[in-house]
Amino acid sequence: MPAPIDAMDLPRSSAPTLQLLQATESEMIETSTLGSVSWKGPVDTKDYLRREAHLRDQALTRHGGITYWVLVDPTAAPTSAGSRRILASCETIRKRALIARPGKEVKEVISHGIGSVHCNPAYRGRGFAQRMMTELTRNLHTWQQKEGESVDFTVLWSDIGKDFYARLGWDPYPSTHLALSPRSNDDGDASLPRALLLSAEDIVDLCRLDEANLRRNLAESTCPASTIRVALIPDTATMQWHHAREEFLAQLLLGTFPASKGAVAQTPDGRKAWCMWTRTFGTSRDEKVLHILRLVNEDECNADLQASSGINDKNLDAPDQAVVEAIAATLQAAQLEATAWGLSSVQLWNPSPTSELAVRHIDPSAKRINREHESLASLRWHGSALSADTKIDWISNEKYGWC
Repeated sequence: MPAPIDAMDLPRSSAPTLQLLQATESEMIETSTLGSVSWKGPVDTKDYLRREAHLRDQALTRHGGITYWVLVDPTAAPTSAGSRRILASCETIRKRALIARPGKEVKEVISHGIGSVHCNPAYRGRGFAQRMMTELTRNLHTWQQKEGESVDFTVLWSDIGKDFYARLGWDPYPSTHLALSPRSNDDGDASLPRALLLSAEDIVDLCRLDEANLRRNLAESTCPASTIRVALIPDTATMQWHHAREEFLAQLLLGTFPASKGAVAQTPDGRKAWCMWTRTFGTSRDEKVLHILRLVNEDECNADLQASSGINDKNLDAPDQAVVEAIAATLQAAQLEATAWGLSSVQLWNPSPTSELAVRHIDPSAKRINREHESLASLRWHGSALSADTKIDWISNEKYGWC
């Protein structure tokens, strides 16, 4: 923990000597220790640091997949411990993404998810976090891009409302979810198709199929000429990163391993619907949630793509009831899983119209919650300048993208 210092010893946030640099190993531990006060949840600081080390060693984050940034003044005298004084810090995770521009082929790009934005409480109120985000915008311009290319968009999930990040260029996007209560086998809908639980091995092929379908749907769907569509790819590495978090905590807190990773069901003619989930273990019952990371049906249509990015279309084609029931079966399996793990709810972020019908099928009273203060999806466009009427649609803005 940095020693308290007099405000006169701090640089101005506008000082030209401030730089956003990659953290050293010791600085990563220092920033994680500071951040643990806000983010460690039901574990102590030591176990929180162990969890963070575990998450750094996943397919998504290895080999430069995660970058730790610190705002420092390299010209300032070192602290009494001989280290650089960290004024603010954050992390970025490299994410595979897709962009669909009108009249062009769908292109795979590298985006970044920004997380763990933090400023030492002793240094707050002086503009360091804002300066850091400004410097981060510059750093990410070509960070981990192919030669001659630059980043098109970055994302983050704000826990401090919309205004701070919006002022810096990260526009707020739909941040709603439907909340389902846990249930037992006795009060389920027995007429629904049978849902099978997914193992860690099962999700590999489904993620591959999901990505292929997402690419095809983006290529084939229609949208206005003034609209650019973007999506984070729901690949296996992303799902495994979420599952690594829940597995670490489940074994630490409960001494058991969460083997099921989702559920799949079929329509009578063999079309699949599936969801992948993760368990969140918070300090209060309300924070103990089974989150649907990704919900997929093979019949996903253009209208569902539009709705997932927040477009309201009152003229949607009537959904196939068999598909609605297959989705409902996977969500009912999620409710049973929530009961088995003592979780307070099942949450589905930004559901499509078809998914919402499935939710209403099993629970007409399910609550739609508009988040205003935490986990607010936000996106900044870094690409070429846009005309005033150009819209960026974030497709499949679901929990799997969060970091």
